[in-house]
Amino acid sequence: MDGILVINKPSGMTSHDVINQLRRILQEKKAGHTGTLDPDATGVLPVCLGKATKIIQFLEDKEKGYEGTITFGVTTDTMDAKGQIIKISDSTQLKQDEVRQVFDSFIGEIFQIPPMVSAIKVNGKRLYEIARQGKTIDRIPRKIHIDDLQLIRFCEEEISEIDPLRSFTKVDFRVLCSRGTYVRSLASDIGDSLGCGAHLSRLVRTRSGHFTIDDSIELEAIRNDPQIAVSAIRSIDDALSFMPLITVSDFGKKRFINGVLLDMSDVMINKDANFDTLVRIHDKMEKLLGIARVMQSGLDEIVYKPIKVLGQE
Repeated sequence: MDGILVINKPSGMTSHDVINQLRRILQEKKAGHTGTLDPDATGVLPVCLGKATKIIQFLEDKEKGYEGTITFGVTTDTMDAKGQIIKISDSTQLKQDEVRQVFDSFIGEIFQIPPMVSAIKVNGKRLYEIARQGKTIDRIPRKIHIDDLQLIRFCEEEISEIDPLRSFTKVDFRVLCSRGTYVRSLASDIGDSLGCGAHLSRLVRTRSGHFTIDDSIELEAIRNDPQIAVSAIRSIDDALSFMPLITVSDFGKKRFINGVLLDMSDVMINKDANFDTLVRIHDKMEKLLGIARVMQSGLDEIVYKPIKVLGQE
């Protein structure tokens, strides 16, 4: 089975758990996901099967969209609801407009310190492994981009398991952000900016690249009827549809499959391909052959360098 399944990951499972189950259910050895989701998070998890595993690297860096809830006045050591509470503050004095103003200040290019519970490696060890030992180390801030951050709902709620005598301010939000953004860190940083602390109490990924929650299928549905996966699977070509399209001649097809640079004489159709971009390569029958990069030769001519060959006869 070659293609992409857009899974709506349930809470309580790691992304790798989803992969393992799909391998077993679909009897497919080659499977991998793009963009890890925390176990408690739900939502869009694109899973590449068969030959589609070859394009994971081209899908991972696409824009992500999330919806979630921030609980103000409660700080945890993991920045989410599963962590140990390390501080409780009064958040009932917050005003909706005040939160919106802080939201706006995070839009654009910012630097973010990865959480200790992340999978980033430092000196050969993943941060979450170090955190399990009760240790905290310095992390290098990483540049990310917040394209949009909207406040959807503002309210006060009692949280009996935290303090039955106190209310806390909660906001539902929507964010569109670059790859590498840790939404739990974003929630914590927003809480620090407002002076009361905060943690991420709910998270749903609604978008990964051009795959959305509306495109997704429940893992339980595939468990109950594996044939559903056949009708739900998305083609590799569809997954790469964000790339401009180049159609090549029969001679260009042979050159591409053999890893040879293509020039303009090999190209029949060029749709919106600019210099130094990745493009899809099609043959005359509209079959996807693979991915190339638009480059400039030493003679100032446009050439197409094969990056990933996917299809051949």
